[in-house]
Amino acid sequence: MNAKFAVVMMVLVALALVAFPASAAINKIPAGGEVFLGEKGLDVSAATGGSSQIAWWQPGTNTETEQPADIQQVTNAQNFYVSPDIFVGKTGNWYQWNGSVKGPLAFNIKEPSLNLKIWDGSVNEDVTGKAIPVGNYGNFVVETNMQSIITRPGYQPADAPFKIKVKSADGGVYTNLVGNNGKEISLTNLAVNQQLWYWVSPDNKHTEPASNDGWNTAAEDKYGNRMYKAGTYTVWAECNANGMKDQYTAPDGSDYTGKTISAVKSVQIATDQVKIEANKDTVVRGNPFSVTITGVPNAEYYVWAKGTGSMTGQPDDQPPMILDAQVDVKQDAAAGPYEIGKYQYEGGAGKSIKQDVPDDPEFHGTKFYALVKLNSSGTRTVEWKTSKDTKDKKYTIRVERKSGSQYKSDEVDVKVEKGDVTIVASGDQSYYLGEEVKLSGTNSETDVTYLYITGPNLPTRGGMLKSPRKEVNNDQPASFDQADVQDDDTYEFKWQTANLEIDAGTYTVYAVSAPRDKDHLSDAQYDTVSLVIKKPYIQATASASVVAKGDKMYLRGTAEGDPSKGVAIWILGKNKVLYATESVNDDMSFEHEIKSATTSSLYAGQYFVVVQHPMYNNEFDVYPDNPLEPQYVYGSYPTRNSQVFKLGGSGALQGTDAAEALIQAINSPMVDDTYTKMQFLVEEPKITINPIGEQAVGSKFEIAGTTNLMYDDNDLLVEVTSSSFKPTDKSQSGEFSGATGTVKVQQGTDGLNKWAFNVDASTFKPDEYIVRVSGVTTNTVETALFNVVEAGAIPTVAPTVAPTEAPVVNETPTPEPTTVPPTPEPTTVPPTPEPTQQSPGFGALVALAGLGAVAFFVMRRN
Repeated sequence: MNAKFAVVMMVLVALALVAFPASAAINKIPAGGEVFLGEKGLDVSAATGGSSQIAWWQPGTNTETEQPADIQQVTNAQNFYVSPDIFVGKTGNWYQWNGSVKGPLAFNIKEPSLNLKIWDGSVNEDVTGKAIPVGNYGNFVVETNMQSIITRPGYQPADAPFKIKVKSADGGVYTNLVGNNGKEISLTNLAVNQQLWYWVSPDNKHTEPASNDGWNTAAEDKYGNRMYKAGTYTVWAECNANGMKDQYTAPDGSDYTGKTISAVKSVQIATDQVKIEANKDTVVRGNPFSVTITGVPNAEYYVWAKGTGSMTGQPDDQPPMILDAQVDVKQDAAAGPYEIGKYQYEGGAGKSIKQDVPDDPEFHGTKFYALVKLNSSGTRTVEWKTSKDTKDKKYTIRVERKSGSQYKSDEVDVKVEKGDVTIVASGDQSYYLGEEVKLSGTNSETDVTYLYITGPNLPTRGGMLKSPRKEVNNDQPASFDQADVQDDDTYEFKWQTANLEIDAGTYTVYAVSAPRDKDHLSDAQYDTVSLVIKKPYIQATASASVVAKGDKMYLRGTAEGDPSKGVAIWILGKNKVLYATESVNDDMSFEHEIKSATTSSLYAGQYFVVVQHPMYNNEFDVYPDNPLEPQYVYGSYPTRNSQVFKLGGSGALQGTDAAEALIQAINSPMVDDTYTKMQFLVEEPKITINPIGEQAVGSKFEIAGTTNLMYDDNDLLVEVTSSSFKPTDKSQSGEFSGATGTVKVQQGTDGLNKWAFNVDASTFKPDEYIVRVSGVTTNTVETALFNVVEAGAIPTVAPTVAPTEAPVVNETPTPEPTTVPPTPEPTTVPPTPEPTQQSPGFGALVALAGLGAVAFFVMRRN
């Protein structure tokens, strides 16, 4: 071949390479064939049939009658690019288009899809993200919708576009893996021709995985070294047909995971070494713990409480037990045969694991060991339980597997500690019989807290809280009161102290981790709380011992023991019975108002009050038949609604007799109620005025008195009026002096309250004055008289003059006759007038007569 010919051939080859892509064998698309987003350099000549346009319709539209949703130009049918910029969102059938009429189907554009799973062919199991034991055969499963690529015209095996990449923990990427008999199996140019495609399969049909071929995880090199170290390997699949992986990328420019490249998956080649780990270094007795075994996937391992054979396995001398019914955790039956237990462990010098654990009489050691099968990831978690019977000490949990002549084992230590029990009582630890006592605390030892009580004349070993005289029996849980322990180790018990048949006193409540009475607490955790139990009682007082008709009054007191029914109030008088109940406040106080309308209707006289407390059973055991109009008093003994005595109608008990009968009924030994009693008087309203005495002009003095009207709630109108206040002729002077005002009734003593009115006599004229005191809201009126004289006219010496004695005459010189004004009728003028000694004359009589008129006006005003 001459040089000129060689140059020509090189040019032709170069031109051919430019005209046709390197993967030309899979770039030819038949009519109606499948193409994928991102493929470039496709020859779609056969698909377009010479048409320069292709058209696409939205799914669900009629391609025969409706216009296409998109039309694209085919400028070069031998170099067509399925551009993601144009065709994303427009996948599906594209048809030839001549500008107005739809032609035949050109091709179907698809979104590429690619996924990969890792398979353990030896056990026919998906181990993606898990582990595969050394010696098992690994395989790969490709899931894709691009299997049609290798069916295109002109396809050659060398053109297969799929590859699988396996990266070791050291970062190396394999292009092939060693299979059975040392043959190398390629990971590139994979002809994936099915939607679910197995890398290695029988007869190379790729429809199912091989069981004895594939990735030999135990393959060795010619020097006898393992080619694939134990560790984690990452695996993924790729397809770059016609540059699609390079062209169709994620929005950030990276490879499009799940489309042209699968997600990266992992698998661990497990070592034959075993490891055991505990979730707790220390566990409080009564709580569980777990151990996790890591080793060869699907392999079986023995696990047991090592070195516990010297223990009895009985209460307080047990090792932890393996929880029953766990997945892939097998145990021997208590009655045998002991197939698992006969395993002779390494270092035991022929000793079996059953001989290394306690031979307890109930389970014969079978709860202290097991045979555990690991999962496909090479792990298994085994739960152990502890109880009040577990001895507090450090335990060694051992795992072991014998493979051939070699033993693989590991150990972990777990310390079991005693738990703790506490108990507290709400409040100040002092309670009244009938109250509910909240007991609470913690128990980190067991799931149940056992409770009982000790105290005066109760069982010395303890009595039940709900029935203190009933003795608890050691190791018999049903004889104890019990409180469930919650997940946070707390418990709560509400103890109702009503009807317990116990007296007031000091008691001790025990909280124990096990059903142990007071004489057997040495092997249990416990705590105590002391309580003072008191009898409820009631006390009450009336706001006044004497009440005026029309005044309200109050009964106030304290009822201890938290009676939810409140207290009952009985008011008994002649031909009168009042009954009511009153609630008790949180501070144990109560108040009952007897309204003014009620006292207005009462006859004057003595009334008896009984305030009744329901006591322990929180029920009124003595009660009326009708609270609004009682006719009978009933009792709860011997039966409910037993008639005790009659309150209304013919033959009814009245006043003192009724009150005494009521008290006797409550005092019955068959009734637990208690009471307090009192009495009060109802009187007609009255006001008194203390003696005032003679006062001087310009003096300041007090007018005072008493009343049976209730203090604070009543006002009194005080009017001081000159007796000269009378009708006059037009030519006469109508001078008037006096004072008026209202005052509050103040608290007094001995059933009488007091009042006082201050008077300033600086403007008063010498005269006789009338004092009128009346209730503002009642029709009660009282009057009195006193004199006001000139200043200095009252003797400076002299004790108080009795009202019956004659007034003391001041030694004032007699005025001269010339000073007396002329009198038209001398016979009417006193011979020696002495103003300081002037007796009340007509004016006083008129004033007294006019007093009724003043009262009339005041009453009308009121």
